[in-house]
Amino acid sequence: MPLSTAYSFSFNSQVFGGGTSPYQILSVDGLESIPVIRNQDDNRGYNDGMFTGRDFLGGRTISIIFNTFGSGINSAAENLNTIQASLLPQSSGTTPLYFLIPDGSNSEQFVNARVRAFRTTIDPNYTYGYITSQVEFFCADPRYYNSTLNTLSLTVGGGLGRVYNRIYNLVYLTGAPSYTTVTNTGRTATYPTITFNGPITNPIFGNVTQAKYIFLNGTFVDTDTCIIDLQNQLITLNGNPARNLMLNGSEWWSAQPGANSIFFFGSGIVAPPATASISWYNAFI
Repeated sequence: MPLSTAYSFSFNSQVFGGGTSPYQILSVDGLESIPVIRNQDDNRGYNDGMFTGRDFLGGRTISIIFNTFGSGINSAAENLNTIQASLLPQSSGTTPLYFLIPDGSNSEQFVNARVRAFRTTIDPNYTYGYITSQVEFFCADPRYYNSTLNTLSLTVGGGLGRVYNRIYNLVYLTGAPSYTTVTNTGRTATYPTITFNGPITNPIFGNVTQAKYIFLNGTFVDTDTCIIDLQNQLITLNGNPARNLMLNGSEWWSAQPGANSIFFFGSGIVAPPATASISWYNAFI
């Protein structure tokens, strides 16, 4: 259910914060901050100073302090038990933490997270139904995203020519690739997911803006479904791992902020047309 009230959050379908919620947010730390920086600086040996290396973002830790109150026939303690059941650690994977804060866009966003800590203070206020708790989420992916999924389609049909697998500054194509523009309105790179069906031989998905391309080897029939997960650098064919289909010269690419020119192509005769969809969330740091 989409969030509609400012300063509200949702995790595992449990909504807390905002409006008349029995869970009222006191503070949120780490959401509007730059995540930890991983740097490649190095010592200058027997000289003063450092060699300047590259900087990368590490994970993000979000800490939320909130109060729990009674509501209706439920006591504060009963409401605390309810939210505790939704804020449990998980051994693998992540869960979307949705939030709506008045940042100007007033649109729902999310970050992929897992619970790493939950603390509740037991004091006189606890006895009188005024319970203060703190939950910490760890986000290995520091980006947060608009919750609206963007999707575009590409279609390649008719007789196609030969594709040269060796890459120089350009990829030489004959025939008519299918082009589209992926527009990332966020502030940082996002990594789309590509899903395509045959019939097609040796498909290519390229980002002209970045001059990077992913070449796959093989012939795909119309009942095949192949998924390219650019975020996790995974490829599956009909649900099975298929990263071995990538040809030499392939490079994983992203959609940078702004407009990105993307194409879909292949070789052989394609009839009926081969179709692909590309889906992405606008990303922010």
